[in-house]
Amino acid sequence: MTDPTGAPAGTDVDAIFDDLPSNIDTDVFSVARLYDFLLGGKHNFAPDRDFGRQLLAIEPNGRMILQQNRLFLARAIRVMLDDGVRQFLDLGSGIPTQSYVHELAHAVDPAARVVYIDNDPPAVSHSNYILRGNDNAGAVLADMVDAERVLGDPTVKSLIDFDKPVGLTALAAWHFVDDADDPAGVLQTYRRMLAPGSYLALTHATIDGATGDLVRSVQSQYQAVMKNPSPRTREQIAGFFEGFRIVDPGIVNLPAWRPDKAEDAVGAENVWFYGALGKLTAA
Repeated sequence: MTDPTGAPAGTDVDAIFDDLPSNIDTDVFSVARLYDFLLGGKHNFAPDRDFGRQLLAIEPNGRMILQQNRLFLARAIRVMLDDGVRQFLDLGSGIPTQSYVHELAHAVDPAARVVYIDNDPPAVSHSNYILRGNDNAGAVLADMVDAERVLGDPTVKSLIDFDKPVGLTALAAWHFVDDADDPAGVLQTYRRMLAPGSYLALTHATIDGATGDLVRSVQSQYQAVMKNPSPRTREQIAGFFEGFRIVDPGIVNLPAWRPDKAEDAVGAENVWFYGALGKLTAA
């Protein structure tokens, strides 16, 4: 038998991290580590797993949905790499485990540059722990909503050349930006720094369709531990791509976005996340 992380039953799965940075409190919940748990990773601890099980009791497809989020990322990164993009700025990254941006990019070009942005100090420490020894990737502690702070960060400026195309990614992150923080305006600040040929890849929870009530139940569960997410409609999400040309097939449920096989898109309407990729054709 195995524990939900994939470790054998009875294994002290936290004991493998005997050299973690001191500011990582394994007794405090982290949404970054929650996602790692739901994806089957091992960079998580008891509070993360406990909350994950609560979510899975409400939405048994939770793991599948986040797996679809990663599959979308892999397909979108492939499009960007095929178009010559070799540097990526990931907003609201969490912990970059389970085939995330740097692994996908470096599988094609080990010289590709990747910077992860997150506002959770333990998540950033954990990220840099994972990335130690990798000169072409780093994690920065910053609020992704503070675009000027992100764009002016020394690590970002040393790894990302904004005179060349950049892949800007925000995966399952932008629904944590309140309307009061002007999510569309923040993305426009980033866009103004991007060179033609850059991309915006975004996935976002939605209340569209038959799953709307279920999404609201998940949203309510989050209120107990963190800032309440804001699932949005397709029309609202389209507004985030102002200045970008949204590539085919548009803003669609994740499995329907350029599936490797037609049958992979069956049941896409049950995945209550939209995904889209936009290309910047003019600065």
